[in-house]
Amino acid sequence: MPEDERVVFSERAAQSEAGKRAELFSSLRPGQNVKGSVTNITDFGVFVDLGGVEGLIHISELSWGRVSHPNQIVKMGSSIDVQVLDLAPERCRVALSLKRLMPNPWETAVVDFPKGCVKPATITSVLSFGVFARLDAGVEGLIHASEIPLAEGKPLKEVLFEGQSVQVRVLHLDPAHQRMGLSMRLGEI
Repeated sequence: MPEDERVVFSERAAQSEAGKRAELFSSLRPGQNVKGSVTNITDFGVFVDLGGVEGLIHISELSWGRVSHPNQIVKMGSSIDVQVLDLAPERCRVALSLKRLMPNPWETAVVDFPKGCVKPATITSVLSFGVFARLDAGVEGLIHASEIPLAEGKPLKEVLFEGQSVQVRVLHLDPAHQRMGLSMRLGEI
């Protein structure tokens, strides 16, 4: 019966896939760079087919900077290089990273953004207490509302917007915790 043949075919395919998965798991190592294809994009991360085993890049491993949604970084079906972070063959899980293929910009932030320097920045998020601004790929800081002179007496969303270019002065920097305080009060020290 044709239905029986499909079941047999599915069992064979499943057995060969299991063998292929086991072989692939045995060849993967944490720290290894591999190529894969994006198979699914969710709010929490990106699934990547490594050739028979699917791995997950958690949203926190996509970029050194903040990511509001993974589709900002990768596109469905695209081929990407990733780094293997962790393997759990018993659960068929592979944790992957995209950002670890790039240098961590916070490691050079003290040199690149010394206290008091003025730099161009792009506003990435406008909140009630202040705005976040990106100075470089992966390096963002907070401009507290008290450090935004144009906003005195007005809601920040009426004065500033995401994507807007501004000049900022670095107030303080904490690379270990990836935090930076910024000011739009450029003439004051």
